[in-house]
Amino acid sequence: MDWRQVFKQDLVYLVYGGPLVGKTRLAVNIADADLKAGRRIVYVNTELNNKPILNRIKPHVSELIEEYDAEALWDWARGFTVKEPTTVIVDSLGGLRLNYIAEYGVGGPPDTVKVSLLVTGVVHNLAQRWMGNPLKVVLLSHESPAFKESFHGEDGYPTSAWKAIHDVSLVVRLIAREVTEGSAVRVERVGKIVEDRYGIILKSNAERVFNLPEPLF
Repeated sequence: MDWRQVFKQDLVYLVYGGPLVGKTRLAVNIADADLKAGRRIVYVNTELNNKPILNRIKPHVSELIEEYDAEALWDWARGFTVKEPTTVIVDSLGGLRLNYIAEYGVGGPPDTVKVSLLVTGVVHNLAQRWMGNPLKVVLLSHESPAFKESFHGEDGYPTSAWKAIHDVSLVVRLIAREVTEGSAVRVERVGKIVEDRYGIILKSNAERVFNLPEPLF
């Protein structure tokens, strides 16, 4: 399956995975493809680690927004309007959680509960804008180990997005896996469809795994 086939629909996508697995790389490719197709691309960066590459992301988007505060992003999402075919990318929900805890707390239950509610609110507000509008939403999230039970058969789940899953149409996990070619072993990064709530992608294709695109920079 080609990655473009997975992300061609106007849906609410949640893409999660571990560090350096290719979440931003995939997001920028989605942005670039949709921009060339004539869509408005709004790229919201919450990751402090992305600051050195923001100038390299800008040519692939219509608008680049830096927002590192979860409450401010909640307000922004609530007031967001769609007047033309639009793709919104949030990179990432996990960044909001880390920023919030770094500023307001040490990561105890009161801190994580409040920021999880804010993240859920951001997703819900964008999902409301998606209904009946030409809007595609791509949400990136960090990954945490699934301790008590698997997440749709996976051993990792999207950090801080657990309670927002009900607003998501398609969940994709990015993973790195070893591939043996003769006597050589190489690592490839792929995406796997974990949940297709409305059966939009999987109804016509039983393949769940796709190769990630090459980086644009």
